[in-house]
Amino acid sequence: MMPSSACTNLIVGKEASGGKSVFITYSADNYGTFGSMYFHRGGKHAKGEMRKIYDGDTNRHWGEIPQAEETYRVIGQMNEHQVTVCETTFGGREELCDTLGLIDYTSLMQLALERATTAREAIKIMTDLVAEYGYNSEGESF
Repeated sequence: MMPSSACTNLIVGKEASGGKSVFITYSADNYGTFGSMYFHRGGKHAKGEMRKIYDGDTNRHWGEIPQAEETYRVIGQMNEHQVTVCETTFGGREELCDTLGLIDYTSLMQLALERATTAREAIKIMTDLVAEYGYNSEGESF
């Protein structure tokens, strides 16, 4: 049997909540990342400004990509527009991991939250970033 690192997500929709609210929880079930919470201030950025990319698990510096003209405030896994991104690791095939890619799964979620005002926009941002800069993580469902 192989060991497993997994994350737990719980999503309760409006009909199930009774109060017509949506609840989303995310727990990184990995002792190495336990206890940290991401914060991004948001703001306007000058043309040519770069965004450093660090691995969310190891803090390894992967490189830089152009910063968005405007970014939004992010606390944890939600931004000021109520866009939320969570993930669950499913492993995946190691040969599909782009070892030269600049973006890992944690950075991808952060970048989407920093730049998106809707869930659909977050998906487009994520797929565009992966297509342009490569994805260096294995299997994650977002």
